[in-house]
Amino acid sequence: MTGRAKPGPLQAFKDNMEDAHHLVRLAEGLTNNRPRRMRSELRDRVGIALRIPDRRRGDLDCIESADVFITFLPGGRLQRKDFIDHRPLLRQALVAGCAAMETYIVDKVMTRVGELLRSDEAATDRMKKLPMSVGDWLYIERRYKRRRRGLRERVIHPYVREHASTAPNKVGEMLSLIGVTNWTKQIDIQRGAPRGDTERLLERVTQRRNKIAHQGDRQGFGRATLSIGETKDDLASLNSVVFAIEAVVT
Repeated sequence: MTGRAKPGPLQAFKDNMEDAHHLVRLAEGLTNNRPRRMRSELRDRVGIALRIPDRRRGDLDCIESADVFITFLPGGRLQRKDFIDHRPLLRQALVAGCAAMETYIVDKVMTRVGELLRSDEAATDRMKKLPMSVGDWLYIERRYKRRRRGLRERVIHPYVREHASTAPNKVGEMLSLIGVTNWTKQIDIQRGAPRGDTERLLERVTQRRNKIAHQGDRQGFGRATLSIGETKDDLASLNSVVFAIEAVVT
């Protein structure tokens, strides 16, 4: 049996970003548009259809959106109030979107690193300055016949995996490893965005992701607001940055 080929950086990004979009769709589809609880006539009809005893039909309730009609069964753990605030889904969608971009950067940089290492002259100045310990050197000498492969797997890949981020300074560092200069200018042009827009966007989204991941998205005595529209816009922006990087690097 032949295994499936590993997806390329851009396809892997699309697959990973779909997790974020899925969370947004859930938040959107589960937004309750029904202002009042289930009417008695409807409870009776639903109760008959679901074979709920008469004495328990008063506990039936529901939510309704443009996509779904969900009935809460008597004694169930979920209630209408559990579908009022969808920010937990949206927060995780933003975290998933950032993770998708970080994974793309690692995959894209490492794909290009392999090409550059085949020629001494093609290796970039930043790549040549990456730190390598004596332990790394000994490990490569003992384990690898192809030293450049050992350098790629033992030194460069761990460094890239550790430092890749959506933060603009880290994006710039990763792209400079593979010879991309003036990256913000190039990405802004590819996106058709004003000068400096990409850097400001990535800084804002990264700060929000960090706030979600490390501070529970706290603001004052509560949680920061986050709407479906804002989340969609941020995911679309991350998508545009990745496609711009793809065009510049390729």
